[in-house]
Amino acid sequence: MTLTVERAVQAVKGPRELVTPEMFGVMVDDVVTFDKVTRPYAERGVEQFLVFMKAWGDTMAEVGGDPRAWVKFAPSPAVDKIWHRSMMRTRTFAAVCDMVAGRFMHHLPIMDEDIRSGAASERGLAAMRATGYRVDLEWWLDGESCCPENCAQPPMND
Repeated sequence: MTLTVERAVQAVKGPRELVTPEMFGVMVDDVVTFDKVTRPYAERGVEQFLVFMKAWGDTMAEVGGDPRAWVKFAPSPAVDKIWHRSMMRTRTFAAVCDMVAGRFMHHLPIMDEDIRSGAASERGLAAMRATGYRVDLEWWLDGESCCPENCAQPPMND
């Protein structure tokens, strides 16, 4: 007797499809130039940032864009660096936000128990997987938060 196991294979979309080749190239070039990393590293990082942005935009669309229903996602430290780098070129960043997330994606550095516990990261990872775009776990499972403990706290005065 012969048993055949059939699996449904779902095609995973490439994150580069989310933006124009020119936008992707500008984002990658900036990471390579300013962060002194290799092009393959920068390409993977930009791809993961785009998936993060898509997941956030999809989630915000589900709540009708209501800021009171904001859903917190926490990027990994490596993806947060890509986010910071991308924000430096404001026109490209704004266009990418509109194209990928459907709205401008502000960066709000905070640290709270939701982030400390890893819940915000897990929520984000689940939302990223739901987009159908490739999620590269090497960029997400480092066990750290994007924010240091004193993130968004007032500066200490002597």
